Amino acid sequence: ASPWPYAYGESGGARRHASLPDVESPAWPRSLLDAHTTIAARSTVAWLDEVDSGGTAWLRASDMSFLRKDRVVAFDQVSFHGVSLGKETLLPLAFFKRAPHAKYRRDADGRLLATSETWPRLASIALTGQLEKHGRVTYWETREDGVWIDARDAAIVAPEASAIPEGPHATWIEVAALQGWLVAYEGDTPVYATMISAGKLGAARPDPDHEPHQAAATTPLGIYRIREKLLTATLQSDLDDGTEFVHAEVPWSQRFYDKYLLHTAYWHDQWGEGHSGGCVNLSPVDAKWLFGWTEPKVPEGWHAVRAVDGDDTPATIVVIHP
Repeated sequence: ASPWPYAYGESGGARRHASLPDVESPAWPRSLLDAHTTIAARSTVAWLDEVDSGGTAWLRASDMSFLRKDRVVAFDQVSFHGVSLGKETLLPLAFFKRAPHAKYRRDADGRLLATSETWPRLASIALTGQLEKHGRVTYWETREDGVWIDARDAAIVAPEASAIPEGPHATWIEVAALQGWLVAYEGDTPVYATMISAGKLGAARPDPDHEPHQAAATTPLGIYRIREKLLTATLQSDLDDGTEFVHAEVPWSQRFYDKYLLHTAYWHDQWGEGHSGGCVNLSPVDAKWLFGWTEPKVPEGWHAVRAVDGDDTPATIVVIHP
């Protein structure tokens, strides 16, 4: 029921222990334990609780093995989340990415100048839809009386009519990969908006004539549908130097194309910025909400569900554009 089914942290080279001499534990089948005895540095781990053995603090990991607590750095729980849309909150709106964002007001000569007032990082504000361009800078008028914003370092959630998929679409998702936002729709009505983190090297269309089909660390552009939903999934990735590492028990994972998913990123808080290996990263709160909202639904008590080609299983459409 929580956006964080486990506690999470980063491994500093932790080793798994199947048991501890003074900690009672069932005789789990060996096949339950993860095959990686040593968890590579930079990999993440998920754990259930903390135990004491011989005066040393240990973590009981998701596979029921034990890890020394001092070999794991816990992540803070990311609190950011998007906004529900309706009569009180309408599009367009803006989220602020990297830093507090200044409020702009007109001076006596009509020029838009930054004031000492700011919105905090990751805050949002509704916009009127009116904008002005001054040189290379675009300013948007907010619904706060007399206040404008500088569009730089803001994710301006202004959906494109051309993104609407053809045919019936009970639920669909629009992702602006380079701009760093996502909107969920029921029919043609937007119901939720938030910031995401897409590929750290941008976005590109898959090329079926080349292998791999998708350029590294880019998010695939195109129209897809949710093909598989997993309550948690352990994901493998590579560092820039080719070193392999894993993200353990990533919750609220939804596959839409090949290995690419919409999923929680509990290990960072860089919303609106390209920071992923190509997947669409969401905050834990947003990912949990989206997982429960999209189709197909995961039956109560199940871990995963898959939409099979050719059957009548409804599946949410995912439209990804720059």
